[in-house]
Amino acid sequence: LLVRGIVTIRFTQRSIILTMKLSTAFLLLATAAHGASAQSIRKPVNKAKILSLARRLEEAQGDDAANQQEEQQYEFLGDYSLKMIGCSSEQYQDPENGEYEYGSVVVRLCPSASCDDQGVGCSAGYGDYVVGINTFVEAWLRDKEDDMQDDANQGDDQWDMNEFAECREFEVDQDADEEDGGDEAEEVAYYVGPTCIDGSSIGVGFFSDYTCTTKPDGVSFEDISNGWSLPYEDGGLVTSYCESCAGYNDNGEYELGEMCTQMYEKASSKCEGKMETYSSNGKDDSGCDYITSSFPSTVAKSSSSVGMVILW
Repeated sequence: LLVRGIVTIRFTQRSIILTMKLSTAFLLLATAAHGASAQSIRKPVNKAKILSLARRLEEAQGDDAANQQEEQQYEFLGDYSLKMIGCSSEQYQDPENGEYEYGSVVVRLCPSASCDDQGVGCSAGYGDYVVGINTFVEAWLRDKEDDMQDDANQGDDQWDMNEFAECREFEVDQDADEEDGGDEAEEVAYYVGPTCIDGSSIGVGFFSDYTCTTKPDGVSFEDISNGWSLPYEDGGLVTSYCESCAGYNDNGEYELGEMCTQMYEKASSKCEGKMETYSSNGKDDSGCDYITSSFPSTVAKSSSSVGMVILW
């Protein structure tokens, strides 16, 4: 019995030692498990980052696909030159935002190889487009910004031509104001902006309303500007030369011009039946009747093979 007791005691001591060892192991495992669970708590954050990155990559791929599709859609423009062939003072509504412009322009895309600075530019292989006058002038001035800056640096132009891209209020010269009626003259607002002249040219007009459609009665621009003459009052703000839709940028890369792509995007009416190369979306003839009826100044037959062309 005594031996058994000793054995039992020793066994009990070993049990105690084993229990302590097991307890220590359990604590280590618990600590490891806690660390693992802490890591597992962080895993959703990592997953979120991965998902976020995946979404960004997917969006980038989507943007690349959209850009590639857009490039393919406008690639045909590289074969053409743009030329303004007419204008109208009739009210025009932008099809995208519903805003009104008080005038419109017809531009023609002619094959670059045959575009002529004279007349309507070409009589075959062309497309005609209608855009708002402000939209056209703004895009044209932006395209010519570097040239205008060079002229300004050389002192050839005292006007900021970008101010004429839209109808805006003109700041009346105070000295002229006092000479022409003092406080009473100050209450009258005058405006300047692009306007169609004789259906064939775009100039800068002087107006008494914010839509740039009404001429002031008995007051000239010189009266309120201390004798300064309004530039391009007789036309010529925008040239009627052929402007290539593609060229080389400062890095020597061949690219489409923003003016042509913007005109194509903004056009509310398109007549592309005679074009030989055209958008991947196909030809758009939906605006042919509108162009013919809205710009009826002169419509003549150019040849039996071409049919009707718009002339001004």
